[in-house]
Amino acid sequence: MPRYACAHCGLPVVAAKDAAGKPVYCCYGCFLVSRIVGRKDGQGARAWDLLRLGVGALLAMNVMMISLLLYTKAVEASAVPVFRWVMLGLAAPAMAVLAYPFMLGAVAEVRRGVASLDTLIALGSLAAFGVSAANTVRGKGYVYFDTATMLPALVTFGRLLEATAKGRAQGLIHRLETLLPEKVTRLDGDALREIPLAELRAGDRLQVRPGERFPADGRIVEGHTLVDEAALTGESRPRDCGPGDEVIAGTVNGAGRVVVEAVRVGEDLLLSRIIERVEQARLEPSRHERLAERLAAALVPAVLIVAAVAGLCWLLADGPRQAGFVVLAILAVTCPCAMGIATPLATALAIARAARAGVLVRNGDALERIGDVRTVFFDKTGTVTCGDLRIQEITPLGAGVTERDVLSHLAALESGSEHAVARAVTAEAKARGLAPEPAREVEILPGQGLRGKVGLDGQVRDLVAGTAEFLRAAGIACEGSGALSFRLLTPSNSHADTAKGSGAEHIELLTPTTVVCVAWDGQVRGRVALTDVPRADAAEAMGQLREAGVTTVLLSGDGAECARAVAAAIGIDQVEAPRRPEEKIALVRAAASGRHPVAMVGDGINDAPALATADVGIAMAAGTDLAKQAGDVVLLADRLTQVPWLIALSRRTRRIIRQNLAWAVGYNLVALTAAALGWLHPLLAAVAMLVSSLTVLGNSLRLQKGEGRRDGGTEGRRGGQQMS
Repeated sequence: MPRYACAHCGLPVVAAKDAAGKPVYCCYGCFLVSRIVGRKDGQGARAWDLLRLGVGALLAMNVMMISLLLYTKAVEASAVPVFRWVMLGLAAPAMAVLAYPFMLGAVAEVRRGVASLDTLIALGSLAAFGVSAANTVRGKGYVYFDTATMLPALVTFGRLLEATAKGRAQGLIHRLETLLPEKVTRLDGDALREIPLAELRAGDRLQVRPGERFPADGRIVEGHTLVDEAALTGESRPRDCGPGDEVIAGTVNGAGRVVVEAVRVGEDLLLSRIIERVEQARLEPSRHERLAERLAAALVPAVLIVAAVAGLCWLLADGPRQAGFVVLAILAVTCPCAMGIATPLATALAIARAARAGVLVRNGDALERIGDVRTVFFDKTGTVTCGDLRIQEITPLGAGVTERDVLSHLAALESGSEHAVARAVTAEAKARGLAPEPAREVEILPGQGLRGKVGLDGQVRDLVAGTAEFLRAAGIACEGSGALSFRLLTPSNSHADTAKGSGAEHIELLTPTTVVCVAWDGQVRGRVALTDVPRADAAEAMGQLREAGVTTVLLSGDGAECARAVAAAIGIDQVEAPRRPEEKIALVRAAASGRHPVAMVGDGINDAPALATADVGIAMAAGTDLAKQAGDVVLLADRLTQVPWLIALSRRTRRIIRQNLAWAVGYNLVALTAAALGWLHPLLAAVAMLVSSLTVLGNSLRLQKGEGRRDGGTEGRRGGQQMS
C-alpha cells in the first residue's frame, strides 16, 4: 500500500490508495490535535471535539469513582446492583465517545491485514465492557466498567501528548512555509500596488523594502542591499547584492530598498522545492524504520497469543476475575506505539533540522549511511576551492605566437563550455576586448580537455586544449606544465575582496593551481595558468573530519603538482591526480567496496557519475536548480563545514534510534512478563504504556537541542563536537 504523510506530524502512514488527496493521520491523537488546534474553518468543529472529549472524560471519571466505592465496600450489598446499572448507563455513552475511534482504527487495520495499538485497545475495552454489561444484566459476576472506560481515556490523553510532541518535526518544515510574505508590492508602471502573493507572476517587478522578505526567486534590477539567507541556507553572513544578482524567495532584505524582477514563483520557487524534497525524504523508510515496522507488526499477534495463554492459565488457577484482569493488563501494557515511532520520529526530526540548516537529505537511508562514512572524496574546482578561477599568466610558445593569439584561440574553443576554466578564459578575453567567433564541432571530454575547429584571421584551425596528458593522448608532444611559478590564495587570506580580484597584495603562496595547454596545427602554442581561491572554511572542515576519524581524499583532473598544493594548503590527507572521470569513478567504486561506505563531495553536475557511484553523494553549490543535483545530499550554502556537521548529526540520530528501539523492545518484554504474572492492574498498565511512548518521544526530541545555532557555519566546530 502507498505511504502518505500524516496531516499533523508529517510521519509516514500506510493507507489505502483512495486516501490520495484526503487528510491522512498516523494516529487518533494527531487527528484530534489537528481538529482542535489546527483547523481554520471556524470554531464549531473545535468546540464540538473539545466538548465530546470533555464529556467522555467526565463520564469515565464518574464510572471510576463509583467503582472505587464498590471496591472499598462503602455501599450496602443490596445497593450494588443499582450502582452497576448506573455505571452501565454512564459507561455506554463514554465508550461511544472514547472507544469508538479505536474501533474504527482497528477495523481499518484488519482490512489492511495489520494490527497495532488500536486493535489492542479496542479488544480490551470492548471485552471489559461486554463482560461487565452481560454480568450486570444477569445480576451476577464481576464488572470492569472502570477499565473499559478509563483505558481509552488514558490512551486518548497519551495520544494527544504524543501528537503534540510529534508535531515538532512538522513544525520545523511549517516554519519554512511561513518564510513567504502574504502581500507583495508590485510596480505597475510608476505606481505601486499591494497584491496577494498568489497573484504574483513571473516577470513582475517588485519593490522590496528594508527588513522585508523576498516573495519570489528573481534578480535585482535596481538598488543595492545585504541579503540575509540564514533561514534558507544556514549562512550567517549576509550577502552583498546589487543589479544583476539573484535573490531567493524567503530570504530577508537588509538596509537597502531594491526592485526585483520575479523569475520563479509559486511551486517553481526554490523554497517550494526544498519543502517538497524534505516531505518526500520523510516518506521513504530507512533501514532502521523498516526494521521497526517489522517488529511492531509482529508484536500485536504475539501479544494476542500471550494474552490468550495467560488468560487460560489464570482462569484455571484463580478463576475468571483474575484471568480477566491479566488479559486486560496484557492488552493495555503493550506499546507498539513506542516501537512504531522509535525510528521515524528521530529520522524526521533530523531531516527537518538538516533542512533548516540548508542541508537537504534525499531520504532516511542516506542520513543513516553518512554516519558510517570513513572516507570522503572531494572534487577540487568548485568544491574545495571557490571555482572563481582567474588567469594568472599566459605563456606563448613558439615563434610569432603572442598572448593575444593564445587567449583568442582558447576563448573561441571555450565559448561553448560552462566549466570554471571556460568562464575565466572568456571573461579575460572580454576584458581585453577580444570577441572571437565560437568554435565549431566542439568535443568536450570532462576533466581532460576539449577540441574543435576555430576560425581566426580567415583561417580554420583544429584546436586542442587541456591537460598535458590529454594533448599527448591526441598525439601532440607536450612537456607538461613546465617550470612555471604561479600563486595560490591561501585560506588565511582569502577574503571576499580577494576573491573579487581586488586583493592581489594578499597572495602569498607561489604554486600553480590549473594549467591549460593550448595547441593548434599539431604543436603546443601556449600555456594558460589559472589560480583559484580555497574556500574559507575548507581547512576547518578537513580538521573536523580528521577529528571524526574520517580520511579525506582530493580527486582532481589537474596535474599532481597543482592538486598537492591545494591539498597541503587545506589539510587534505591524500591526493589522487591527475585522474580522468572514469578513473575517479573506479577509485570511488573500489573504496565503496570496503567495510565502510564512502562519500563523494562535488559540484553536482560535472561530478554526477562519481556522486552516483559513492554510497553518499554530496552536491555543493546547488544554487537554484535542484533538478540537476545528482547527490543524496545537497548543500544549499557553499560551506564545507556542513559535511562534518551532517556526519555528526547522522551519528547522533542513529544512536538515538538505537536507544529508542532498545527501550521499546526491553519495555515490552518486561511489561508483558509483569502483566502475564498478574503484577499489573489494567489501569496501571495503561499508564505504563503512556510513559513508554513519552520516553521515546522525549529521547527523540533531544535532536532539536542547539537548533538556534547556525549549524555548520561559523560555529560548525562547536556544533560538530557536541553532536559527535
